[in-house]
Amino acid sequence: MVAAAPRVVVIGVSAGGRIARAARLAAHYRVPRLTAVDVLIRRQPLPAGGYVIDGAPQLLDRVARFGGPLPAPATADLVVHLRETGQDGTGDALRVIRYYEARGVLVGFRPDAPDAEIIVAIDAALRGRTAPDPPRWP
Repeated sequence: MVAAAPRVVVIGVSAGGRIARAARLAAHYRVPRLTAVDVLIRRQPLPAGGYVIDGAPQLLDRVARFGGPLPAPATADLVVHLRETGQDGTGDALRVIRYYEARGVLVGFRPDAPDAEIIVAIDAALRGRTAPDPPRWP
């Protein structure tokens, strides 16, 4: 395991699969799992020791408002996109997906991909982390 604590966002349209995946990743890294609602709407501070946030892409876009930058999850080391078969997202969801792709931190996985594959990607992102930890938000 990598020494740095991960800052991960799990997005996808299927709430059940997304929540379960985020919970398993949080347990693996021993960091809290937060919902996007807690962080973005209720303004729960981000833990300094890493986190896994799960949320629907549409919610992340709604909070950004009118094409502005996405808030807290923008500091993620990796965004895990659980892609539904044949879907890449539309409308608001697509905007969020493209934002993270442009930052180079989005990795798409099938919803049935093994956790081990996602963990390898997160560990690689942590090894590549060059910037210091961002300031705590809000």
